Amino acid sequence: MFGKKFEMTESQTEKLNSLLPSNLQQKVFEKRHFTGEYKIKNQHRTYRETLANQIDKIKEEIGDIQSTLLKEKSSMIKIFNCDLNDAKPLGMVDVGAIHQFSGSSTGERFAGGLIGYALEMAIDDVWKKSTKQEEAVNETKLKLLMKAISIFPNCNVLTNFDVDFREMGSSGNVFIYMRGTACEGKNDLVKKIEKEIQQKIKSKEKIIEQQQKLLDDAKNKAHLIPETVEQIEEKLR
Repeated sequence: MFGKKFEMTESQTEKLNSLLPSNLQQKVFEKRHFTGEYKIKNQHRTYRETLANQIDKIKEEIGDIQSTLLKEKSSMIKIFNCDLNDAKPLGMVDVGAIHQFSGSSTGERFAGGLIGYALEMAIDDVWKKSTKQEEAVNETKLKLLMKAISIFPNCNVLTNFDVDFREMGSSGNVFIYMRGTACEGKNDLVKKIEKEIQQKIKSKEKIIEQQQKLLDDAKNKAHLIPETVEQIEEKLR
């Protein structure tokens, strides 16, 4: 082995392959695998680092999914501008927000009751989706729903929905005040979206578990991998 020709025995090759992931295993190991920048020891270190980075990335993805859970559930709450006999009232919720609308005569756009009508229809496409008015209303409405489900986790219906608009001078700033009664009623959409999101999280947690096992195994075997030609006989007996 230490003469002019480098050659590992069959048992040494088999032993080394048992310490390596499949992508690093070789039918025949050469001298270059134990010298220079790209030797097996360094490749194995890169393999471990890649696994660790993958795990961290998936954990971040889970965090992102969890952060959207409240928003996704809230968006599924059914909104009514009247009282419902088959819904159990949980409590009143309200929210206020200031929005800037550019252009003059902002108040005139509210005067005809168009926005009030649009809100009463809740999610109907009364306005074009690109308008600032709709964006402001939907943003405030989502805040209201998120507040409702945060205070009352069983909330899946909002009744007695109402809204007021107050133009703040001539600056184009408009104060939007929304309110309603958080209720528990007939609405399977909230539970459905929660189940779907939880399944996504469990799926990613399973991947983390698999990757962590690979990483732990690699860490346990790392010290057994020869770094130089001189260590082969010592570590691969």
